Amino acid sequence: MYIWIWVTIAAALSQSLRTAQQKNLQPVLGNLGASFVRFSYAIPFAWAWIIFYSIIFDVELPELNLLFFFWVTIAGLTQIVFTVLLITLFSHRSFAAGTAFSKTEVLQAAIFEAIILGHIVNFKLGFAIILGVIAVFLLSLAKSKLTFKNLLNSLFTKQAALGLGSGAFLGFCTVAYRAATDSLGNGDLVMNASITGGISVLIQTIIMGAWMIRYANNELILTFKHWRGSSLVGLFGAITTACWFYAFSANAVAPVRALGQIELVIALLISILFFKEKPTIKEITAIFLLILSIVLVVIYN
Repeated sequence: MYIWIWVTIAAALSQSLRTAQQKNLQPVLGNLGASFVRFSYAIPFAWAWIIFYSIIFDVELPELNLLFFFWVTIAGLTQIVFTVLLITLFSHRSFAAGTAFSKTEVLQAAIFEAIILGHIVNFKLGFAIILGVIAVFLLSLAKSKLTFKNLLNSLFTKQAALGLGSGAFLGFCTVAYRAATDSLGNGDLVMNASITGGISVLIQTIIMGAWMIRYANNELILTFKHWRGSSLVGLFGAITTACWFYAFSANAVAPVRALGQIELVIALLISILFFKEKPTIKEITAIFLLILSIVLVVIYN
């Protein structure tokens, strides 16, 4: 009955492990190489899952269409940008703080919805968004004194731009992936979502691989030399995708998204235990404020 809870926690854990392994590979592969393995090494695992699910549960592959390819391509491109921005952010901030910045996508989505669609937020949702903005400011000022001048300056730092940019692209690619999945019709939800993920990593590998052949050939070669560590990224990525897809099909999206923010707590623990990073009191406070803000946004949205 409550299996979706454990699956969601598994998704958050595997996602944190995937991102941690990418951070671990960053000094060896570079920002682009560590981002590329997220897609290229996920291909065999993603398609092994699709074949397994199709055979075991006797589910046919959905019929693809032009609208699907449009949205999955848009989603794939924006996810590439998000991944590169996030990996680059780890060069400037701790693992926990970088992960927290990317999670502002929930807050930004609510703001974009109000601006673009004219959906005016209620008082409770507005309070949750403001709380999230304060948390982001605290993250930006983690290494500085909390003054009004530093607060303004923090809005124009490279770290803030990378963090908020990664969150924005993550939010947009999530919407695009949903549109791609919905375009496949009323078939099996898990299969539709899995095919979307499988096609996406193929497109992403081709596009990013072709770009790296021209502009970052050395980093591309390194991804093949360090295939063992890169394979872990692909494995954890496939597990993450499968778990998220199951959770979203087994329960309403809102509570799954809320519970999924446990990834920030996991990221904080990984940051301290494995990367030996020492988050400041402000960073820890900001991360937990951001968790509270995101959960409230999901509840009141």
